[in-house]
Amino acid sequence: MNLSYKRIKFVISLSKKTEFVVPVPFLFRSIIGFQLRKMCCIARNNVCADCMFNASCIYGFTFESIVPKNNPALTGRDRVSHPIIIDADTFTAKELDSLVLTLVFLGSAIPYVPYFFYALKKGGEAGIAKERIPYHVSDIVEFTDTTKERSIKIDEEQIDARIDPEWWEYKRETDTVVEKSFMVRLLSPLRYKTQGHYARRLVELEFARCLHRRAQVLCSQYGHNDYTGEYRFSGNWTVTEQNIKWCDYSYYSARQRKAMRLGGLTGDFVVSGQFTSYECGLLRFAELFHGGKNTNFGLGKIKVSEYGL
Repeated sequence: MNLSYKRIKFVISLSKKTEFVVPVPFLFRSIIGFQLRKMCCIARNNVCADCMFNASCIYGFTFESIVPKNNPALTGRDRVSHPIIIDADTFTAKELDSLVLTLVFLGSAIPYVPYFFYALKKGGEAGIAKERIPYHVSDIVEFTDTTKERSIKIDEEQIDARIDPEWWEYKRETDTVVEKSFMVRLLSPLRYKTQGHYARRLVELEFARCLHRRAQVLCSQYGHNDYTGEYRFSGNWTVTEQNIKWCDYSYYSARQRKAMRLGGLTGDFVVSGQFTSYECGLLRFAELFHGGKNTNFGLGKIKVSEYGL
């Protein structure tokens, strides 16, 4: 299994201190989506699902992700996880005059980085919040590995689009087993279903399957997946401690024209026991690409560290 990706950091400077009444990723998802559709849609009166351009439209690809029902990722469904993950250095905040927005582009979405810069730029000209406060993108930074960064902003109109991808990879060989304890911190709400309902507490099998499903879908749709067959939870590790609660956040959906609520599990928990190399790989995958549903709202951000060291 492998998946190419690129993390791009957009440094946003607001013209004055601004109060945020919804989570930061929610707001900028709305800004980017609106501006991208305005830029790219050539059939405004069409519904994306019925539009003959949806397979080649940048907005349709990144925000609707409509696929044939015989797709390799989720057979029988006509939509898959989006190839864009939206994250911010702070999920919720009362007042800010600057912030860092990090977008993760997956697979064939990587060449579209300039479009997202332009969408953010136009959003800054239009202004945000009820007061329509202007902002500008003061810097754009490419992560070249876990420690190195490179500014790709040339001027207010151009960026260096020569972007080399990074790779996540899992080689399916003989699965080694390690005995570990990990602290898992949910930096934004983790939202996933089990038996038709959203999970309200962490259960080992359900959490492992949540991470497995996301890795399978993203690698099948945007990368390469040679991990065939049903994942079988090893059953050799357990949730030993958990400090978890459910949090809901409100926002206004322009498409559905009504207030909506979106939430999930927040807090932290400890998992301990014997982990296969694949299960360790899934934890690393979730750190890079979030876990569960609605990751392009910034949900499912996870931090994993060894515990008890």
